[in-house]
Amino acid sequence: MSHQEEFEQIRWHFVDPLQHDDEVIRPIVLFGDTAAERRRQTGVERTGVGDKARRVVLEGMDGLRDRRTEARGPQAPGYPDAMAGSILYLKQLYPPIHLREIARLVHRQFGYKPNHHTLKRFLAPYDTPHPLARALPTFATCADASQARWPVVRMAAEGWNTKSIADCLQLSRSHVSTMLEALERDGFAGLEDQRTRPPQHPENPLSLPCLKEVLDLQQAYPRAGRFRIHGLLGQQREEPPPRERTVGRAMAINRQFHGAPGPWPSAREAQADVPSCKHLPSRPAYRHHLWFTDLRYLVQLAGRWVYSIGIIEGYSRKSVAGMASPHQDLTAILQILCAALAEYGCPHALVSDNGSGFTAKDYRAILRD
Repeated sequence: MSHQEEFEQIRWHFVDPLQHDDEVIRPIVLFGDTAAERRRQTGVERTGVGDKARRVVLEGMDGLRDRRTEARGPQAPGYPDAMAGSILYLKQLYPPIHLREIARLVHRQFGYKPNHHTLKRFLAPYDTPHPLARALPTFATCADASQARWPVVRMAAEGWNTKSIADCLQLSRSHVSTMLEALERDGFAGLEDQRTRPPQHPENPLSLPCLKEVLDLQQAYPRAGRFRIHGLLGQQREEPPPRERTVGRAMAINRQFHGAPGPWPSAREAQADVPSCKHLPSRPAYRHHLWFTDLRYLVQLAGRWVYSIGIIEGYSRKSVAGMASPHQDLTAILQILCAALAEYGCPHALVSDNGSGFTAKDYRAILRD
């Protein structure tokens, strides 16, 4: 009996798919038969036979289990080593970087744009990465301003956004935007330093001798401002003095660190502000001298306002009577007035805002009586 006939005979006795698959790949695993030969004997596709045999070698008999009906858990995204290293380097170089920005940088570097959701799962184990020491030169540490602008251009070409460039290089976003606009408008010529100085202008106008000259003038003329100090400095110098603004900065440095006299106070500032107490127009002199009454909007319920009516004793600011009313009419005012009079008696006078309810005939008649 051939192997094919033998397999057809025992096929009807299988009660489990694992038994069928085990019988299919057993000659391959144990006796070294080829997948093509076993395919002719069993009628199973050669690729399926080879795949089953490979899974048995790697995972054992559990590799024959059908996983198509099982829920597939979240798979850890895999990237090539160079790409994964670049992603982690970007995250450690600038931890607040956005995932979409990382995807743009990786796309420009490797030509493959990962999904930002996949990047989130990839970076989940490195949720709080240890930030690297600042590997980028800051703008302030570069001696040549034109050379300091090149990192901005390089990072913009790599795909960094304006905020990330400004944070990494310790610049303002407006400064980065200005440099990129100049590059787009004038090309690389826009990155050159456009500032010009006269030939006799020193490299550092706020040198120590200059500060000493300004300090001597500040001590000799304590009431002089920067305009007058600038004029006096030009009189005692043979070369042109620094600009007036530079003199003002030198005066501020001398006041902060070298004990120079401060700015002279003006006569208006020298006058002491005398607080003036403003009393109420109707100021009570004793208890129950004056009562104050008023009506206020309290809260809106079901589309209608509820009003608060109150009477306050003016001398002690004690609430004499109060109530909430759905109407601001004379009846509610008379109710609260009668309650206050019954509890505390009659005051000398009652002050109101002369509303229509407080000027009604019945209200005024009660007050006269």
